[in-house]
Parts: sequence; C-alpha cells; structure tokens
Amino acid sequence: MQMQILCLSITLFIAIFVSQATDAYRFKFNHFGNGSDLFTFHGDAEYGPDTDGMSRSGSLALTRDKTPFSHGRAIFVNPITFKPNSSSLYPFKTSFTFSITPHQTNPNPGHGLAFVVVPNNQKNDAVSGSGYLSLVNRTSNGNPSNHLFAVEFDVFQDKSLGDINDNHVGIDINSVDSVVSVKSGYWVMTRNGWLFKELKLSSGDKYKAWIEYNNNYRVISVTIGFAHLKKPNRPLIEAKFDLSKVLLEKMYTGFAGSMGRGVERHEIWDWTFQN
Repeated sequence: MQMQILCLSITLFIAIFVSQATDAYRFKFNHFGNGSDLFTFHGDAEYGPDTDGMSRSGSLALTRDKTPFSHGRAIFVNPITFKPNSSSLYPFKTSFTFSITPHQTNPNPGHGLAFVVVPNNQKNDAVSGSGYLSLVNRTSNGNPSNHLFAVEFDVFQDKSLGDINDNHVGIDINSVDSVVSVKSGYWVMTRNGWLFKELKLSSGDKYKAWIEYNNNYRVISVTIGFAHLKKPNRPLIEAKFDLSKVLLEKMYTGFAGSMGRGVERHEIWDWTFQN
C-alpha cells in the first residue's frame, strides 16, 4: 500500500498532518485558527475568539456565548470513506480535547456539544439548537434517512428527549434520543476494584474524549478523562451497534453544539482522526 503524506503549515502555527490512501484517512490538528480552509462552518460556529475579542484562541467555537439559542457546526471539508462496499465498514478512532464553559453572568449551562458523522457538508435547515444540539430538529429527529452518528456531551436535562440527567454522555443514531446514555465520568482501578469518578462537563475544564469503532465486533467505545492525564484503561461506554446500517460509503465528520437560554462556550482544542 502506498501512502501519501501531506504536511500543511497554516496561519497561527496550526500543525496539520493529513495522510490518504485507498483504505486509510488520518489527520491531526494540534490547534485551530484563521487562515485554514479545512473547515466549513454552519450557524454560529467559527474559529474561537480570544477573551480580548480581537485575536483567536486556537479553538473551534461551536456557539456564541453571548447569544441565547446559538447553535453551529464545524465540519472537516473533505469526505472520508467509511465503507469499502455496501456491507462492511472500516474501523475508526478519534480523539479530541474539549471544554464547556458557562458565561459568568449566566452560569446556568445548556445544552452541549457532539462529535458527529454526517452524510454531507451542506447547510442543513433540518437542525436546531437547544436539546437538538444542531444535529436534528423536532421534525427530523429519528428519521433513518439522517444517516447520523454522534456522541453527545450533554449538560442540560431535557426529559422530552430522554435525557437521564444534566451531565451525561450518549451515543446518538439518527436521533438525539440516545441509544446509550451514562453519567459523565471515568473509571480508575483501586485495590478494592473499579471506582467511578464523575466529571462535570460544564466546569470549564479541558477534557479529552476517545471514540472508537471496532468493525469486527461492531462495538462503539467512548472514554473521557482530564486532558492532561493519560487515557483511562476502562471505557465509559461500550455498546454493540452495527454502524454499517447507518453510515454511507463517504461521510463528513466534525463537531456540533447548541445552547438554550443558558449561555456557554463550546470549544474544541485539538483533534485526531484515523480509519
């Protein structure tokens, strides 16, 4: 297999490494900034503004923290091959650092962000903010033609959408009514066995998420932890689901986020993807 490697140097010292081959796609963003044409922004998403309001923070900002009901998407511009044929699916894994920070004058959080895999990179009118996380809207929620896979990091309990609490991680298939949802946190091994430690997603701290799909066992695993620490040994979620029935041959990937009346910053600080 011959693999081509492309190294790009972008304004604000963004380091990006993209490698492509017939059966592999891999990239790494150490941070983000103006001058890159590798993302399409929808809604209120943008390169994150710094606290001075003039420069850039190095993040992808998915919402505007002074705008209630703000929502947006940041999608990598190139399509990625997820299926070599109609019945099989490539394995893939991704990791990213994120933070959710409530506004000082309105500390009530809402609603959250998500890693997304979607069928196109066009403006989508069938999405809305609040609990729909800029993934779907009331009408499109649950439609199999969405071909949507997402992992949500949700900080507001919307009981009408099946949210288990106001601090959870969930796997979404064509709908924000998660097929699996658990309290946010991570596992550590102690001399007495596994101990669960909760992570408050809307604390403003930087967390790292790892998402993997094993195509042989058809298992989705999700792990989160503090960004400055190593990956926990035990996943937060391990769910058996056949994504070959959801994903198309070529898909787009990126991030989405939304707010309700509670305003907050939803930011992505780095990102790697490989299949």
